[in-house]
Amino acid sequence: MKERSSQKWEFRTPGIPDSLFLRDEEIPMTKEEIRSLVMSKLRLREDHEALDIGCGTGSVTVEMALIAKRVVGIDNNPKAVELTKANVSKFGVNVDVIQGHAPEALKDLGKFDRIFIGGGSDILEEIVMEALNHLKSGGRIVIDAILLETATRAVSLLSERAEVEVTQVTISKGMKTKNGTAMIARNPVFIISGEVNEA
Repeated sequence: MKERSSQKWEFRTPGIPDSLFLRDEEIPMTKEEIRSLVMSKLRLREDHEALDIGCGTGSVTVEMALIAKRVVGIDNNPKAVELTKANVSKFGVNVDVIQGHAPEALKDLGKFDRIFIGGGSDILEEIVMEALNHLKSGGRIVIDAILLETATRAVSLLSERAEVEVTQVTISKGMKTKNGTAMIARNPVFIISGEVNEA
């Protein structure tokens, strides 16, 4: 686990720079530009309760906790859980971090206004269906995916209960070279979101 910067984040703007998070190369992280879009699609308020399924480094978890009144992060990887806890502590936010396998780990958590599901899973169907059972009426669910197959499954699953919006984005980041700045493209990411009027 390494810290890229000791700088603090003193703003309420989503998209905390990646360099401010404690990182581990084995643990995936939702990058800052994607995180900004995810937060936009979540449409969080200060009175909301939010759930991050597959919290990884805790980058989305931390962003949620800067706004919502209650946040829970879940991951089945012990290293991810420890990393999320370290980032939660670093940013001084209040989050319940749980080690467990979704969907089983969700069963006793109650209802949430907003749910984020990060990354892919072989059992996406089961996770989404259980997550929908924990979404309050009028709640929003957001899923990000890098695989077309994951995005297609997510759209199909959410379409049964919500009006779905799909955004596909490719981010390029500038890299200094001896002659100037080259734009290096990252993998395209799908962001699937929906609002459920009857949970």
